Amino acid sequence: MKDRTLVEVKWDDAWTDFQDVEVSKAKNLKPIPRTTVGWLVAENDHCVVLCTDYYDKDESVINTPIIIPSGMITQLYKYDVIQTM
Repeated sequence: MKDRTLVEVKWDDAWTDFQDVEVSKAKNLKPIPRTTVGWLVAENDHCVVLCTDYYDKDESVINTPIIIPSGMITQLYKYDVIQTM
């Protein structure tokens, strides 16, 4: 197993609703602040890619990827996880 980077991302998530809303109220809607934690797969100018799992027997496969666009990220913290065994 390789050393990995665990990432905590604070970001403003877009959302949708299926109910009618008065225009005056819609003007006050805001993104939903979220905090997401996962293994760092990739980071570039456009986004951060995280996953929940790497497979021990096949590190070329990940589980449950999430892509967070850079423009939505408000804070990003990296934690190096070093394999000791």
